[in-house]
Amino acid sequence: MFKFDFAAESVVEGKDDDGIATNNSNDNKTTSDANDIIITKLLDRSIQNASKCILLNASSKVFNTNTNTINNEEFKPNLQFHEHKSIDLKSTNNMDNLRYVIPKHKLSDDTTDLISGVYEGGLKVWECSIDLCRFLTQIIDGNLMGEPDLDAVHKAVNRSLQPGGSTMELGCGHGLPGCLILRENIRRSLNNINNNDKNQQHKDNSSIVLFADFNDFVIHDATIPNAQVNVSGLMSNNGVALDECLIAQALFERTIFAGGDWMGLSHKISNGNLPPSISDNDNRFDLILASETTYTPESCRDTAFLMLRHLKVDVGVGLVATKRFYFGVGGGSDLFIEACEKLCLTDEPPYSTLRLYVRTVQSFDTGNANIRDLLEVRCQRR
Repeated sequence: MFKFDFAAESVVEGKDDDGIATNNSNDNKTTSDANDIIITKLLDRSIQNASKCILLNASSKVFNTNTNTINNEEFKPNLQFHEHKSIDLKSTNNMDNLRYVIPKHKLSDDTTDLISGVYEGGLKVWECSIDLCRFLTQIIDGNLMGEPDLDAVHKAVNRSLQPGGSTMELGCGHGLPGCLILRENIRRSLNNINNNDKNQQHKDNSSIVLFADFNDFVIHDATIPNAQVNVSGLMSNNGVALDECLIAQALFERTIFAGGDWMGLSHKISNGNLPPSISDNDNRFDLILASETTYTPESCRDTAFLMLRHLKVDVGVGLVATKRFYFGVGGGSDLFIEACEKLCLTDEPPYSTLRLYVRTVQSFDTGNANIRDLLEVRCQRR
C-alpha cells in the first residue's frame, strides 16, 4: 500500500511498498515528478474505491440522478422520536439555532473518538464544526460584508444558495454546516415561490448539498436525521409556517448523502453521476466545507486533493475548520497548507495549470486549549 509521509524523506536503495525504484543519489526524481506520482496514486485509488462509496437520498434509498423524484408514499420524515439538542449560532438576524439528533449507536460513546479505518468520529459534534457554522451565519447575516478580504467567500456562499448552486461537506459527520446551507437554501427558495404556483420550484435548476462521510452508518444515524430536523417547521419571511410538503420535496430533491471512501466519491463526481448543477460545471462546487478532516497527514492530503479536483476554478471557495495541531496523529493547519502546496507542484494535467491558495480567516485561542483555525481555500489558475 502506498503510504503518504509529510516528513522529510530518507531515501534508501531499493523499492518502496508499490515497487517504485528509489535511491540516495543526486539523480532523485524532481519534486514535480514525485507529486505526479502522488496525484496518480490518488486517481488510481479514486477508481478502485468507487464501488465502496454509496450515494443515498433523504429517504436513505440509493440515489439515482434519473429517478430522484419525490414519492410521498415512501418519504414521510418522522421527527418525533428523535431526541435532539441545539447549537446557538449567535445570529444577529434571529436565525434559528441548529438542531442535532442524539444517535443511538454503540460507537456514539464520548470515549470513542476514532478507530482508524473503521470509525472516523462522525457521531460526535466537534467544536470546529460549530466554529464553521457560526462563521457561515455571520456571512449569511451580512455581518462581514465590510471585510474586503472575504468578498470571494460572500460570493461563493451566495451562489451556493441560489438556483443551480452547489455545496459539498467533506467528512460531514452530523453535517451541521451543510444543514445550515441547506436550511437557508430551502427557506429562500420557498419564500420566492408564488403562492398560486406551488410547482414553480420545479422550473428552477435546484441547488444541491452533498454530504459525505466515511461511515455510512453515520449518514443513516446522524446526517440524514439532522437534515430532516433542521428543515422541519421553517417559517416564511412574514412569520407564516411554510408548506411541509414543499419542504419535504425540496429536501428530497436538493440533497445527496455519500457514505464511503472520499476518493471513490470523487470518481463518481468526476464521472458525472450527480445532478446538472454539478455535472454541468466540470464536476466542481461553489462551496466545499470541511470540519476536523485534517487530523492525519493522509486526511490532510485527501482534503487538499478534493479541493483541487472539485472546487470551481477561480470562483469556488473551500472553508476548512481545523485545529492547529492534532497531537498524536500528526495533522493540523500547517500540515494541510503544506499538503495543498505539494499537490500543486505537479506536471500532471489538468492539475499542472492549477494552484491552491490557502489563508487563515479566523483563529480561536482561549489560552487553555488547542488553537483552532478557519482556513479559506481557493483553486485558481496559475
